Amino acid sequence: MGIISGVLVLLVAFFVGMDGILDEWQLFQPLVACTLVGTATGNISAGILLGATLQMITIGWMNVGAAVAPDIGLPAVISALLVCGPAAISIKHGIAFTIPFAVVGQLLNVFIRKRMAMLIHRADQAAEEGNLAWLDRIHLLSLGLQGLRVVVPTFLVMLISPGYLHSLTNRIPSVITNGIDVSIGMIAAVGFAIIMNMTIDKNLWWWLLAGFLLAALSGLNIFILTIVGIILTIIYIWFSNQHPNSSEDSSDIDEQDNFDKELDDL
Repeated sequence: MGIISGVLVLLVAFFVGMDGILDEWQLFQPLVACTLVGTATGNISAGILLGATLQMITIGWMNVGAAVAPDIGLPAVISALLVCGPAAISIKHGIAFTIPFAVVGQLLNVFIRKRMAMLIHRADQAAEEGNLAWLDRIHLLSLGLQGLRVVVPTFLVMLISPGYLHSLTNRIPSVITNGIDVSIGMIAAVGFAIIMNMTIDKNLWWWLLAGFLLAALSGLNIFILTIVGIILTIIYIWFSNQHPNSSEDSSDIDEQDNFDKELDDL
């Protein structure tokens, strides 16, 4: 891996670690993180495929109260580095590596959050004193620690030779890799069903059907299909914004008609 690619991967890892706490740009989502790492290493198609698979697996992961879910950002970055980088391992082996790294990321996340208690107390003191400059520094320092939580393990993995990684993947029993292949399909199907149950309505079924027909009949690869989907989404959002009040006006008219009918019945 070249120096520029390595720096870009570490930069992506830093922002993924910060956004894993902010939840602002959704960079920590596997689909985004793996795509960015694939772009940095020059293998964007493998990054999209890996990210889409991991996204379906992790779609139900969330933090509930004080219970911290397994980390998403760290395994997404490292697995994308192993699949899209010089090691070029297979996607199923990359997913096999995400499981232990998800646990490691969770432990690191809990460790850093506990150590941030002192920073939180100092932030409270700065807020009481009205020292906004010091409050901003504490905020940036805490975010920087979360970024380093992903950068440091990623850098350590980059120091491992690709030959050793290949030998390590070959030592994984076929029973485990075959089981991962089967579980990937099942979990991906469950994740896709969750997406359909939460987001699909009568206005989106046509888009879903069109996407399946386009993927089945066109023979285009996943990268081209993704670009087509993004373009169609932008066009749809732009067209909807040109007539933002049409649906509201129609709903208001329907409510007025119902109100008039109720008055007539009275």
